Amino acid sequence: MFDVVIIGAGFSGLQAAYTAQQAGLSVAVIEARDRVGGKVWSVPLASGRGCVELGAAWINDSLQPRIWAYAERFGLKVVKQRLEGRAVMQENPEARFEFPFGITPDFTPEEKRNLEYIRDHIQAESLKPGLPSVEDDDVSLDQYVRRLGALPQTIKMVNLWAQVMHGVESTEESAAWFIDYCRRNRGLLAIRADDSSGGQYMRFQDGAQSVANRIASLIGESNIHLSSPVVSIQNDKSYVSITTADGRAFTARKCILSIPSTMYRELNISPQLSQPVQAVTNGTVLGDYNKAIVCYDRPWWRDHGFNGYFASYSGPVILARDTSVDERRHFSLTCFVNGERGREWSKLYPHERRAVVLKQIAKIFKADENSEAFRPIEVFDQIWKHERFSRGALAPITKLGHLTRYDSVYGKPVGNLHFVGTEYSPEWKGYMEGALCSGEIGAQEVISAIRKGQAAKL
Repeated sequence: MFDVVIIGAGFSGLQAAYTAQQAGLSVAVIEARDRVGGKVWSVPLASGRGCVELGAAWINDSLQPRIWAYAERFGLKVVKQRLEGRAVMQENPEARFEFPFGITPDFTPEEKRNLEYIRDHIQAESLKPGLPSVEDDDVSLDQYVRRLGALPQTIKMVNLWAQVMHGVESTEESAAWFIDYCRRNRGLLAIRADDSSGGQYMRFQDGAQSVANRIASLIGESNIHLSSPVVSIQNDKSYVSITTADGRAFTARKCILSIPSTMYRELNISPQLSQPVQAVTNGTVLGDYNKAIVCYDRPWWRDHGFNGYFASYSGPVILARDTSVDERRHFSLTCFVNGERGREWSKLYPHERRAVVLKQIAKIFKADENSEAFRPIEVFDQIWKHERFSRGALAPITKLGHLTRYDSVYGKPVGNLHFVGTEYSPEWKGYMEGALCSGEIGAQEVISAIRKGQAAKL
């Protein structure tokens, strides 16, 4: 019998296993995929110039201590997000304008004042401690900003925030969930920032999955069981029994579930989770969060003074960044195709998905049909809804009203079951840092419970 079995070898599961192991507990990690990392997935380029990040990519060296400690411990090189040059805003398929990166786009004075008012209001709310109000949880983010007097341009921008940050429309998440997400991430401005004040400051030269692989090595390969989907969990009074699809059985004092709450319903958990826990977890959804990564032989967009960043109301790409690693001669644009635009784009054939992305990139950067925009050396796309063991990204979003109604049970232990994941993190929710934080907390819950049980027996 193990002290603890961890289901899921994403960042939160790996951290939970490592923390428990360091405390002297015996651990086993069960992972459905044939790799570790979860929604962190770095894929090598055929050109040999490095890798692309199909999942999580960005970190901050001063604001995210856990992930940065691993970067230093493992000696991993990072690259800062490139900001030099002009950004582009696409208002519709035929209208675009350029602006200096880092400032409010050049809307009319009235539109700019309105947008900054709504932005500053949400920023102020996101810096308050505690859970948002029940009233804000019962309305969508779209309704919330309309009640604040948002003008059409501001409504579109707020919807873009929801698409970029969560893969949903502003009508599909509660204002409270959005504000709470910002509160756990040092405020709205920190989430949106690409400089040292925010979450999109640095990337790993050799891919974020290198961190997952190194943590797995610390835990020990013999303690990690890949390609082992779990089919049933028996949560008894004094132990937990887990059975995998290939018929293997694991028994432990405690079990840590490190998968999105949206997927709990797919596990045969006995006895069933309580009605309140089922209500909140059955109500969570994962966003349509997709990437198209276009790799070029050189960063041709910089020749024209662009930094590679653009945002779009019309899509299909709603936001893009330059994700090049110049030292490796790897030059790429990472395009996010999220929310409703992502849902429609994901239904296209692969060649159609590629074609519309390249056409939009060319239009954004004013490139003609003979431009290098249409001559990438490699193209990747990742649709997280199609991933059997992810079903979307980033963090599960609670149903309107559920965040506050079920706060007392959401993510809390049930018998010998404990729950971790970036969705539960009190800081940097939705980021790798948040996953590590939640994994630490979940492991400490298990360590305390086991030690308390041992003391009681003595």
